[in-house]
Amino acid sequence: MKFIGQNSDIINYLTGDLTLLNAVVKNFKKHLVEGEPAISIMFELGYAEADVMLTFTDIFKSSFESIPVAGEYEVDSCKFYHIGSKVYFSLDPDETPEGVNGISEDDNDYILSGRVDGYIFEQNSDE
Repeated sequence: MKFIGQNSDIINYLTGDLTLLNAVVKNFKKHLVEGEPAISIMFELGYAEADVMLTFTDIFKSSFESIPVAGEYEVDSCKFYHIGSKVYFSLDPDETPEGVNGISEDDNDYILSGRVDGYIFEQNSDE
């Protein structure tokens, strides 16, 4: 496991070097980190021998009504923004011309948090 960044760093990393498009949700977990609610999502990348885990803490809002079934949730579109002091992530974003840029009330499966940390698990790694 290798730490690959937090907040803007991980957002830039996943829109530059890596992408979550065509990844599959491998694991979804609501848990506590230092006594505070957190959400961790593990993605199996579709184009690399690696998994990426995002851990959201300091959660303001989350619309995940049910936990995605591992292996059955493929990412075909997503939003991942750093807005002011908050991080916004949606796995089912509004793709209409009005909602494609920025936060939309029609986005689904979203998390608004104060922090996100990213980790990569490379399958050919000795770690």
